Amino acid sequence: MSNFKVRVLYDFQGEPGTAEMSVTAGDVLTVTRTDVGEGWWEGLSPKGQSGLFPEAYVEKIESGPPSIPPPALPWSLPGTEKAQQEPDKGSDDGWDDSDFEENTYEVPPYHGNNDNSTAQTRNEIYQGYPASEQNHNYQQYARQSTQSDTVSLSGSTMGDGKGTIAKKSLNIFSSAVRSGLEGYILGLTKDFSSTASKRIHIYREGDEQLGRWENISNPYTVQIASPKKATKMGGLKSFIAYQLTPSFTNIEVSRRYKHFDWLHDRLTEKFNLIAIPPLPDKQVSGRYDEGFIEQRRALLQEFINYMCRHPVLSTCDVWIHFLTCTDEKQWKQGKRNAEKDQLIGASFCLSVDAPEKELMPSLVDVKIDENIKYIDKMDQCIKNLMSTSQDQQKKCINMYKREFSRVGAAFLALGSAFEYNQQGMFTKASLDVKNIGSTFTIIGKLYEDQAKIDWEPLTQKLYIYKGITSSLPNILQMQKMAEQKKKDCERNNQVPQLALTDVRRRSDVITYTVFAELEHFQQERDHDLKLALKEFLQEQLNFYRNVVSKLENTLNNYE
Repeated sequence: MSNFKVRVLYDFQGEPGTAEMSVTAGDVLTVTRTDVGEGWWEGLSPKGQSGLFPEAYVEKIESGPPSIPPPALPWSLPGTEKAQQEPDKGSDDGWDDSDFEENTYEVPPYHGNNDNSTAQTRNEIYQGYPASEQNHNYQQYARQSTQSDTVSLSGSTMGDGKGTIAKKSLNIFSSAVRSGLEGYILGLTKDFSSTASKRIHIYREGDEQLGRWENISNPYTVQIASPKKATKMGGLKSFIAYQLTPSFTNIEVSRRYKHFDWLHDRLTEKFNLIAIPPLPDKQVSGRYDEGFIEQRRALLQEFINYMCRHPVLSTCDVWIHFLTCTDEKQWKQGKRNAEKDQLIGASFCLSVDAPEKELMPSLVDVKIDENIKYIDKMDQCIKNLMSTSQDQQKKCINMYKREFSRVGAAFLALGSAFEYNQQGMFTKASLDVKNIGSTFTIIGKLYEDQAKIDWEPLTQKLYIYKGITSSLPNILQMQKMAEQKKKDCERNNQVPQLALTDVRRRSDVITYTVFAELEHFQQERDHDLKLALKEFLQEQLNFYRNVVSKLENTLNNYE
């Protein structure tokens, strides 16, 4: 297409050594190419410099009346929204075929300044209005407040003197805005709970327990097995397919890693107050090695096991669709439905039925602080044990095997020296010494094999819990932000009582949800993690019994 002019809305710092071009808000660029792809355009700067810049950072200059102020920077990067809305026509299910995305960019969102004028603005809004209209006015104020939290920071300068949007947030509720928590607390979120397939119930038993999920009524398991390499497009593209069999259908479904990755994204977006277990890491090379495939299968099995035991995750629509859908058209329709789900982020709480009893802030604050310290300590200890477990696994395969093989070789050499006496007669002593050498060599091989029996399964279990404990601090922080937003409303004397009651209720639902998730985590820790450690000890005991048995047999045969 012909060249046209665009105005830069936001500062952008190009990556050194690439074709990216640094631009400043207010610059007028001449676009020379729009078919670069992935949300990038090519153009000329006012100084004649040519380079690439994000499409989302500019607006086309139209003739006519002045354009409206620029919108807030979108949360996703250039090209990502388009990729989500318009599936790849050449793919069978709308995803990229690669398990690893080479080009991953992250742009921090813009946030406005949060100064002391907020409370004054609220007070001014209600002056002169009758009480009957205050609730409506409060809603209008809340909308304005939320919108003002995401104004542009183009032209701001950071400590390095560059006019960029470096990682700096001027709004203490920035993450609350992104997650939808602020809109939910203020009652700005449209209620789509009627579209939910089921209500989620939280119960409270006694003063010490501040919430628990409803127990799973129909527990089930899912086995993942038979990973095998498959191809499509006449063999041009290959992938590993894993076979999943739920116990409640006994119907096998085939899923690729990218399907798991898509599922994880949906779960993370929808349930930001629930700790989603992690997937195994993506890998660029070696994806078809047998050892890597088996290790990934084992980690995916751990992911599935945790999902099946979670009272909320195990029954959500997108998870059941993932486990049961075998028809291609239904799969794509279910995928679209999941991506259009309105009950995501904090809006998920609209489908939660929590106890009506109002929570005492003094009790909640103490419990939250206790859990923050507990989770932090647990996270550190799990990471430390996992690191130790990985280290022991490597030592069993390499160092321990090598050391025992070295000891065995030394005894075998001595046995060879004993092999013949001076008269050329074979001696029994040489055989006994050689047996000692063979025994130590066998023990070295036992160490190598043992790593896959005890240390590796323990590492895989700890990997899941490392992901859980790493995400729980963010969930606890969400509760603290909700509590702070409630306190802000309570300090504002002009907020109508009816609106304040609703704010308190929604804040309590957030708190009940967080404590229900903490309760579930502690139950899993007590049951699942303790069981894994028990199995580890049993395998250690079996291993050392086997080592002792080898040494005893050698001793009994020794003359």
